Amino acid sequence: MNLLRRLFIAAALLPILSGTSMAQGEGAPLYIDFRNQKIADIIYSMADACGGKVLVDETVTGNATFRFEDDSFESALKKFAAHCHLHVNKDGDAYVVSKVLVETNDGGMFSVNTENVQIESFLNFLSRRANRTIVFDSLPAATVTIRAVNSSLEDILNLAIVKFPGYGLERIGDGFYITKSAGNLSRRNLDVFTLSDVSDSFSCSIQKAAFSNVLDTLFRKGGREYSLLARNSVQLEGLSYSEKGFDELLSLLLCQANCDFTVMDGVYYIYEIQKKDVLKKFKDTRIVKLANIGVENLLSLLPADLNASGFMKIDRGANSVILTGSASEIEPIVGFIEKVDVPSAGMNFRSFYLENINAKDAVAAIPKSMLISDVTMLPSANGFVTQVSDDGGESLAEFVRILDSRKQNHVVKLKYIKSEELLKTLPPSVGKDSVSGTSDPSVVFFSGTDGQYAAFKKDLESIDCPKRQIKYHLLVVQRQKTDGFNWSPSFSANDSSDDSGYTWSGMLSSIFNINFDVISKFGMQFAGSLNAELSEGKSRVLADTTLNGISGESLSFSNTNTYRYRDIIVDTSGDLYTSTTREITSGLTLSISGWASGDEIVTVKIDAQVSKQGSSDSSSSSSTTVETTVPPSTSEKKVSTNVRGRSGEPIVIGGLFQQEEDITEKRFPVLGAIPLIGNLFKSRSVTMAESEFVIYLIPCVQECAEAALDEESNLERLRMKYRSKEG
Repeated sequence: MNLLRRLFIAAALLPILSGTSMAQGEGAPLYIDFRNQKIADIIYSMADACGGKVLVDETVTGNATFRFEDDSFESALKKFAAHCHLHVNKDGDAYVVSKVLVETNDGGMFSVNTENVQIESFLNFLSRRANRTIVFDSLPAATVTIRAVNSSLEDILNLAIVKFPGYGLERIGDGFYITKSAGNLSRRNLDVFTLSDVSDSFSCSIQKAAFSNVLDTLFRKGGREYSLLARNSVQLEGLSYSEKGFDELLSLLLCQANCDFTVMDGVYYIYEIQKKDVLKKFKDTRIVKLANIGVENLLSLLPADLNASGFMKIDRGANSVILTGSASEIEPIVGFIEKVDVPSAGMNFRSFYLENINAKDAVAAIPKSMLISDVTMLPSANGFVTQVSDDGGESLAEFVRILDSRKQNHVVKLKYIKSEELLKTLPPSVGKDSVSGTSDPSVVFFSGTDGQYAAFKKDLESIDCPKRQIKYHLLVVQRQKTDGFNWSPSFSANDSSDDSGYTWSGMLSSIFNINFDVISKFGMQFAGSLNAELSEGKSRVLADTTLNGISGESLSFSNTNTYRYRDIIVDTSGDLYTSTTREITSGLTLSISGWASGDEIVTVKIDAQVSKQGSSDSSSSSSTTVETTVPPSTSEKKVSTNVRGRSGEPIVIGGLFQQEEDITEKRFPVLGAIPLIGNLFKSRSVTMAESEFVIYLIPCVQECAEAALDEESNLERLRMKYRSKEG
């Protein structure tokens, strides 16, 4: 810096310097206050004030405000550099200040640390530091911030221009060119490669070039003719080949573009092929024959990362493995096979013969764990040969004897169940192939050994047995709902003379007409109440029956009336009449499904429906007469429930309420039948009555029927039964 510039800077900074002179004595404190001054001028002023030497490169730009007090120039400079993100390096007795820090390693990689530096200044600095050519088109006046560690020069340049749209990076020789593409114009493609020919030995080095251009150069230098049939726009990058023959170098270049060539009449015809066809040239095929283990066992031993079906096939007939692939793909498999395909100690070959079944079927049934090697079928006999150990051979021989056991056919007659039921629920002692049905549902055929037949007969004893039966005692009563009941005078309760309780007396004629055992199941009081209701007409019995069913099956009961009527249809002309007969059924319908468990508990599902037919204007009330009037209305009440109780305990189901309309008409004879005038001589009364249907059900479990006796046992039973009567 010349004297005039230094005087100018000192004059500019005089208004902002405080407590210091332009040159401080040694050990004197430094007091400086800078306000919005250029960073480079601040550094130079500090150096002038302290007598230090500094070099500030072109990357240091911008203004700063800094106020500090320090003892030395070096300490003050480092604090200021940290404040402004500057990098200070000492070169001899001078300090070099820059906004860019670039370091290189032994591998030629770069580490860059810079913040808010002008792009052109950064590129110039990087070119000098890397000693590489970097040229560029006009760049925007913008700053970049880059922090990269161990990166290539190309990656750093891409980071520098990434935020500038339209700019691209091209590599030319050992240098780089940052170019700007205008509008939609594509970037310039510069071919950077060398190709030399020395005594028909070709060498090439390609940094980046079009495949077609390299190919054309090769044929011109080789003095040969070619025809490019493929329209391939592949870019070749990073290739280097030395001292190759013409055809050899051509093949190497064509592999990069998925192409191949054929020579006809001295002309090279170049055509495109699939990439997989190119890769076939680099694959090898090896056949490994196994000597001590079978290929099936080998597949089960192969680790998952080696078991790749894409390049491994097996030949069961030759007990060999065919491997196709690169050396890195097939060598690990070959090494594994060599380790496992070794002879086993204590192993020998043994033959097995069968008489009753086919040898192939027997081998298919043998567990894989019992076969330690492949099985070879004997062509001249019904048998096979395999490698076994001493203990394993005996186990395999015993298993083969069981398989080869002679099977016999047995006719099995069923007593209580059908063959289709047996075939659906076969016991675990037999398989589906061992039992077959016949045209007779009570006969099946069994095929197997004597031991299997004995086990089947034992299991059949617990299956082929009679099912338990359930007897249902059923009573359905329709009860008139009133405020209370008045018992008949024929039934009374009085004090006993011996003070032991009450004495009951009366007539239960209505109860005794019922088959249902009301007295023992519900007690005397309920029986008397029901008898009084029946006698006075307040209740009536709709059903009194006993039903028998098999446990697990459903049965139904109905007490209904059927009303039939004719639906007459007249056509539009009024000449043709058609009719359809329809039916309406009303009354009681009951469905019962019960199941008896082993502890005498009965589970019953009951579905009950009571339907009532309304009044009709028909002149006839017979259920068999076909009416020609509008059908009457009907009402239905349904209940569905599941109950569970002990055998013999009564079940009561109520809640089926129904309202009935009772119409009573009184009229004078003859006069009441006259149309219109007859309404004066008759009267009609309508009353509503509510009734309840109550279902009383007693399920009783019956034991299974005993087996039929033979003739002699049956005669003895009859003799013992009637012996007392004869005496």
